[in-house]
Amino acid sequence: MSLSGQVGLVTGGGTGIGFTIAKAFAANGAKVYITGRRLEVLERAAASVTGVSGSIVPLQMDVTDEESTLAGAKHIDGIDGKLDIVVNNAGFARSLRDPDFAAKKLAAADPLEPETVQNWIDIFAINTIAPFFVVRAFQSLLIKGAHSRPQGTSSVINISSGLAKMNLSPTILSLAYSSTKVALEKLSLVLGTSFAERNIPIR
Repeated sequence: MSLSGQVGLVTGGGTGIGFTIAKAFAANGAKVYITGRRLEVLERAAASVTGVSGSIVPLQMDVTDEESTLAGAKHIDGIDGKLDIVVNNAGFARSLRDPDFAAKKLAAADPLEPETVQNWIDIFAINTIAPFFVVRAFQSLLIKGAHSRPQGTSSVINISSGLAKMNLSPTILSLAYSSTKVALEKLSLVLGTSFAERNIPIR
């Protein structure tokens, strides 16, 4: 499927699944902004992609910071004036503050003990809350993208997890992770209903 002329945004796009998605879009002709907090990671990822019909553009943006997200939307509006695809991929499953979290979980007599309120707040902020505010910040650009093509649609894709369907959690992950993905799936359904009239499917 050709994505020539389309503009995409992949949050958490500098590594892992997000980078793989971005490369696939670029290989099919899209201009893809990859976002994250570490600009050097984004720049290195973008520079590594060659020989594709599209392009990958690094954009430093912290999805848990509303001002940063709005600045990202303003930046893309000034250059492209529209957005056709948003992939809410940025996420975390362990701890943003404790690099030894997984080891502590494995070593603890009670695997619930290493969990903290702050860690749950952090994980919900990036996995569930941020996708809403990304959609809100970029909705006007998505509408412009929908109006720019005969079929009249843009797309939002929220990346969930198989753990959202399972009643267990791997020991090395925070128990918050699967809960955030269940909440994200519900958010996608609610937003999908709201955005249906605007021709922006949310999946």
